[in-house]
Amino acid sequence: MKTEKQFVRRSRHWLLAGVVLMAGALGPTSCSEYDLDKETPAGWGSSIYSWLDEQGNYTNTVRIIDDLSYRNVLGKTGSKTLFVADDAAFERFYANNTWGVKSYKDLSESQKKLLLFGNMIDNSMQLNSLSSVEGPIEGECMRRFASNTPYDSVMVLNAEQMPDNPYWKRYKEANKIVCMGDNSTVPLIHFVEKMLEMKRITNEDYNFLYNYTTNRKAGDASVNGVQVENPNIKCSNGFIHKMEEVVTPLSNMAEIIARKPNVSKFNSLLERFCAPYWVGEEMNVRYNDMYGTTDSLFQKRFFSEKSQNGVALNMSPDNTPVNGLLQFDPEWNAYYTGNNDLGGNVAMERDMAVMMVPSDEAMEEYWNNGAGRVLKDYYGSWENVPDNVVSKLINNNMLTSFISSVPSKFEDILNDANDPMGVKTEAVDSVWLGCNGAIYLTNRVYSPTAYVSVSFPALINETMNILNWGIDQLQYNVYLNSLNSYYSFFLPTNKAMLEYIDPCSYGKSRTQLYRFHYDPTKPETDRVWAGIFNYDVTTGEVLDSIGRASTDQVKNRLNDILNTHIVIGNVEDGKTYYRTKGGTEIRVNNVNNGAGSMTVEGSYQINEGSPLVVTDIYDQTKDGNGKTYILDGGPILGTRHTVRDVLASDERYSAFLDLLDGTGLLEQIHLNRNACGGDNISTFNTYHYTVYVPTNESIKAMQQAGKLPTWEQVEVLENAGLLAEKTRDSLAIVNFVKYHLQDNSLFIGAADESGDYETALINPETGRFHRLTSQLDENGITIRDEGGNTRKVLTDDERIYNRMAREYQYDHIDKTQAGRIETTSSAVVHLINRPLLLIKDPIEN
Repeated sequence: MKTEKQFVRRSRHWLLAGVVLMAGALGPTSCSEYDLDKETPAGWGSSIYSWLDEQGNYTNTVRIIDDLSYRNVLGKTGSKTLFVADDAAFERFYANNTWGVKSYKDLSESQKKLLLFGNMIDNSMQLNSLSSVEGPIEGECMRRFASNTPYDSVMVLNAEQMPDNPYWKRYKEANKIVCMGDNSTVPLIHFVEKMLEMKRITNEDYNFLYNYTTNRKAGDASVNGVQVENPNIKCSNGFIHKMEEVVTPLSNMAEIIARKPNVSKFNSLLERFCAPYWVGEEMNVRYNDMYGTTDSLFQKRFFSEKSQNGVALNMSPDNTPVNGLLQFDPEWNAYYTGNNDLGGNVAMERDMAVMMVPSDEAMEEYWNNGAGRVLKDYYGSWENVPDNVVSKLINNNMLTSFISSVPSKFEDILNDANDPMGVKTEAVDSVWLGCNGAIYLTNRVYSPTAYVSVSFPALINETMNILNWGIDQLQYNVYLNSLNSYYSFFLPTNKAMLEYIDPCSYGKSRTQLYRFHYDPTKPETDRVWAGIFNYDVTTGEVLDSIGRASTDQVKNRLNDILNTHIVIGNVEDGKTYYRTKGGTEIRVNNVNNGAGSMTVEGSYQINEGSPLVVTDIYDQTKDGNGKTYILDGGPILGTRHTVRDVLASDERYSAFLDLLDGTGLLEQIHLNRNACGGDNISTFNTYHYTVYVPTNESIKAMQQAGKLPTWEQVEVLENAGLLAEKTRDSLAIVNFVKYHLQDNSLFIGAADESGDYETALINPETGRFHRLTSQLDENGITIRDEGGNTRKVLTDDERIYNRMAREYQYDHIDKTQAGRIETTSSAVVHLINRPLLLIKDPIEN
C-alpha cells in the first residue's frame, strides 16, 4: 500500500498511456487451431493462471498476478478474459514506454493494476464474441469496460499540470490537487472482424486509423491498438488472447490532446471549458480508505451538452452558469452517442466519438490568413475571443459518431449547418486512439459556418445577445449558417427588443408590450426573460407591469420574430416587397443610401406605425451567405388587422365585405380549439394569400343583372320557405367569395412571379381547387380566371392595393387567456376592376 500511496502522490504524468503503434506489416490471426466444436485445445484443463505459469514465457504477467494477490481468482475461480503479452513483448515495452519504467522492479502497484485489470474482462469471451452486445446481437460492440476502476487514474497535479483557467486558480495557488481524469471506468477498444463488417469499416479505414502501420487482412483483430497474435486460448475459467505487444489502457481524448505539444493552441481553447469537480462523499471516503489518505478527491470535467450519464454539465463547480458548452465532454471515458435508451452499457459499447484537432501550424494559418481572420480583426487575440464564440469552433470539430466518421464515410460528415464538411484523408496527418474516441490531427482548421454567416454579428456582439440566444435555443443556427443560400437577416438589438408589441394581446381588451432582457448569470436555457406591460398604441406609452412571460412564451415570441426577420434572397436587388421565412411580407426602401437611411417595415409598421431605420449593415457576402441589417428602434412587427379589418377600413371594399360577412367564412374560434385574434378567414391555414376585391360598381352590376344574388334576396327566399332556392343562392355567394381568395401573396413591387394558383373554391367534379392564372411584373398584376376573363389590380391609389393583413390563432379557446401564438396566416388585399368568374363574363359580353 505504501508503494501505491507514493505513486499517487509523486507521479507527474497521467498513468493512462497512449496507444502503442508498432511499425511493419502484421500477420493475420487464425482461430482454426482452437475450433472448440472439433477438438479440445491444449490447456483445456488448466486455469488461466496455471496456463500462463506453465508456459514459462509469461513471467511478467504471472508476477503481476502474484503481487496483486489475484492468483486464487485466476487460478481457481471466476470467468475471465485476459489479453496478455509474453516476456519478449515486455522487454520491448521496458525499452520504450511513456511510463518511464525500465524493468519490472520499476512498476508501481498502480501500474501493475493497469496492466492486469486494464486488460481483463469479467466474462469468458472468445475473440469473435467481443463484437456481441446483449441479445446477443453480433457485430455491434467495439468497446467494453475492463476490470479496472476509476481510482487507477488518480493523480496529484501541481500548478504546471493544471489547466489555465479561473476554475483551477485556487488549486494552482496551492500547487496541488488530487484529481482523477473521469470517474467512469476506462473501456477497452477492440476491432474484430464481425464488428468491422457490420459497421462497414473497410480495411483501408482500419489502416488509416493506425496511421498505415498495418496492412489489415480478413480475420485480423486488435485491442487498444495492439494486434492479436494468438486468440482463443481456452482455459477452465476463461479465455486468454495473446497480444503482439503489451497493452496499456488508453487515455481519453482530452488527456491525449493535453499531452501533445503540437496541438497546444487548440488545447488552450479546449481547456477553457473544464473545471475540477468534487467526486462526492462516497467516492472520496472510498479513495481515502483505499490509500490511507485524507485528501479531497476531484475529477476533471468539461462543460458540455452531454457529459456523464448523458446529462448536460452547464454549471461551474461554484454553481454559476458558464458561457458556452461543448457538444460532449471529451474527458468522459464512457461517452456514448445518441440517447441511452438501449439500457446499461450497451450504448457505450456500440460507438464512440471523433475530434478533429488542428496542429499549431494550422491554427496559426487559420488565424492570420484563413476564416479565423474575422476573429483576429474583431478581437485581436485568441485570449479576447469569448467562450461562447470559441465553443462554435470546437463543436464544429467534434463528431459524435466514430462509426460514421471513418474515411470511407467522410463525404457524409456534416458541419454545423448540416452541409458537407469536405473532410479529406490528406488533411489528416495522424490518428490518436483514445478510450472514448479517435483524434484526427489535421493540417487545416474546419471553421464553423457561424463565423461567416449572417448570424455572426449576433454571436460576437453583446448588444444583440437576445436574438443570438433565440437563434441557438430554437436551432435557427443550422438554418442561418447554411452557405447554400443567400440571406438578408434583419437583426434587432437588445434595445430594439424592448419594443415588441405582443400579437397575443390583439384578441384582448388591452394591448401588451414585451420587454426582453438578457441575464448572463442564469443557466443557458433561461438567460432571456421578458416583462409584460400594458401598452397604449396611440400614444406609445408603456403602462403598468402585469408580470413576466414564461420561458415557453419567450421562445414562442422569439420564434415568430426570427421567422419575420429572415428573407431568403437579396433585399438590395431593386424591389420593394420581400417575403420572409415565415411567409409575411416586408417593405424595404432607401437601400442605395445605406445604413442610417435604409428602412424596413412589417405589416404593423405599414398599417399603424412608422418605418424602422437600419442603423448598421454587416456584409458577409465574401465568404459567407448574405448581409445582416441591424435594427435599433424596434423589431419588425405583424399587424393586428385581419382581412376583414382591411376591408372595413375603406368604403371601396364595402360591397365585397357585405358578401363576405354573410358567408360563414369568418371565425372567432378555429375548429373549436384555437381562439382567433379577430374575425379570421376559416380557409386560411398557416400560409400567405392574396384577396382580390372587385370594385363596388362591378359587384352591384352583376347583382342588378341577376348574375349574383344578394343576401337580402337570400333572406327573402328563406322567409318564403323556398329552402332549395335559398341554399342555391347562398352557395353562389360563398363560391363567388372563395374564388377571390388565392394561395400565394402577390405584391406589386415584389419580384416578378407568375403561375396557376389555387383558390379556396373546390371543383366538386374533380375534387380539386379551382385556379387563377396570375402574373406579377413591373406593370402590376394581371389575373386570368377559368372563364377566360382578364382582370387587373387597380393602382391609381396606393390605399387600394398591397394592403397587408395578418391573422393569428392562439393556444386557448378563450382569446383573453391566450399565452402563445399557435399559428398565423398573412394576406394582401388588392382592388381589381371586375369580378373573377368560372364562365365568360356575361356583363362584358
